[in-house]
Amino acid sequence: MDDDAGKLPLPVAVKRSYSECSSSSGEAEDRSLATNKTLLAQALPAADDDGDGDDNEEGGNDGDDDEMVRESLSLDVVWRGSERYPLRIPKYATILSVKALLEELTGIDAESQKLLGLVRGKLPRDSDTLVALGVSSGTTVRLVGTRQSDRLQPRDSSEFSGPEPSSEETGLGDAGGGGVNGAGLLMRSLVLSTDWQAQLQRVVAEAELRVLNAPRVGRKLVVLDLDYTLLDCKNMSTNVAEMARPGLHEFLSAIYPYYDLIVWSQTRWYVVESKITLLGMLTHPHYKITTALDVSSMFTVNALRNGRETKHQVKPLEFIWSRFPEHYGKHNTIHIDDLSRNFALNWQNGLKIRAFKRASSSQRRDRELYKLTRYLLRISALPSLEALDHSKWQGG
Repeated sequence: MDDDAGKLPLPVAVKRSYSECSSSSGEAEDRSLATNKTLLAQALPAADDDGDGDDNEEGGNDGDDDEMVRESLSLDVVWRGSERYPLRIPKYATILSVKALLEELTGIDAESQKLLGLVRGKLPRDSDTLVALGVSSGTTVRLVGTRQSDRLQPRDSSEFSGPEPSSEETGLGDAGGGGVNGAGLLMRSLVLSTDWQAQLQRVVAEAELRVLNAPRVGRKLVVLDLDYTLLDCKNMSTNVAEMARPGLHEFLSAIYPYYDLIVWSQTRWYVVESKITLLGMLTHPHYKITTALDVSSMFTVNALRNGRETKHQVKPLEFIWSRFPEHYGKHNTIHIDDLSRNFALNWQNGLKIRAFKRASSSQRRDRELYKLTRYLLRISALPSLEALDHSKWQGG
């Protein structure tokens, strides 16, 4: 039987000769469409029947990783005399980017960090780059700072609920990986707050939104979580290239002709900016990020989840829709996140993806973005996405 039987067809632009594809949305999109055939071949490898991840899936990342190695340097960061954090990061990274990475690894706020040993006799400015300071690979850096007990960590703080239970813990099954509809209904976070609309209006009025690239006419929207969706933010290998989820750039390049891209992370702005910069997401030639949102665009709700009342933060898509009403709405937006509670106000638009953790040991096994590419391309030609059940996304 044909594996594609009963599935939505791939967009015409994917099937036909890519030299015939036309684009009027800028130079980046021209390059993206022109190279999309190669990217799709990389992003849609043959299925691994035995599930062991050994299906010779190179993914096309080797060239990017080699370039990352050539353009990066290593730092040996020492804190409190005994704790060591070996880093390998791009040589063009700013000091603030280094501090943001160390904040994730140590829990010390970037604002309170002092890095000694990078420049003789003085402290570097946050805006300085490693290459401009003449920092050489292998430099030992002493980190001075105190871990803040009240550091903003919504996923670990007692104010918020803990990690969502696995299918084994609930006995509900995987529900197609979505965890939203079907059996996943029992795992939904039911918002109990009656003031969420007032909170939304406050966020719409007060939260800042930095437009990095203008929205394009006629494109759908993919809203992407960052930590554990696109990268392993706690990966102790601390090689930035290894923190990225396998197929990250191929995935974004392949869907960009059909979707605008917004990153939304549950952390502070300078951390978001540093991460997407270090990952090369702001300078990639085949896609552009419309905007990146941080925790200031979120708010806390009271909710009933897994049979108990709790508090957690949400990412209200209405914030984006209110800022770009002529481009985006419920009919053309997909929110991809490893935590379904983040889209508790917009369940139909939510697509839960498996969390990407322990990157150093799961690089070859993780195929989520390859499968997600296929799904997003198949539904891209639909006039509206409102009737879709994204919990069945892995079924095609």
